[in-house]
Amino acid sequence: VMIEHLPDRLDLYAMAEAGRVLRGRVKLVSLPRVLPLLVSDEGELEVMLELGKDEDGTRTLCGTVSGRLVMQCQRCLESMEYPLATQFRLGLVFSQEEAGELTDRYEPLLVTREPTHIAEVVSDEVLLALPIVPMHDDQSECRALSEDYVPVKDERENPFAVLAQLKQK
Repeated sequence: VMIEHLPDRLDLYAMAEAGRVLRGRVKLVSLPRVLPLLVSDEGELEVMLELGKDEDGTRTLCGTVSGRLVMQCQRCLESMEYPLATQFRLGLVFSQEEAGELTDRYEPLLVTREPTHIAEVVSDEVLLALPIVPMHDDQSECRALSEDYVPVKDERENPFAVLAQLKQK
């Protein structure tokens, strides 16, 4: 059964029991843990969640998150577009013990009897998928790689300048 919108919260275990596919969009603004890594909070991500049970009886949440994020290139410090496309396979567990028993086909997702915030699950997956050091792929887009690039001089006081002056006396 396909559900064409994503609720804020969802009883993942019950949905896995019933076997459901949900598809929808999550606004970047609703992902506060992701925002510090972005230049812009405009836009949304496409999310597809497939809940079910595998042959071992493990309740699973498999899905994809995709969209375009604006990050800061760590080489030239300009904005760059990062095409996000990530897939995940999670096993729903109620305890650390259960997590230890999961096959390595799944990453554990600790759930409680309370409905899970979908934005939290999406945030986790986006954070795992983002590059640690975002940089333009393309030389033509990255100012730091162009011939006439002059790095911005760091105008901060050199902490050793004082020592150098003392030494001259």
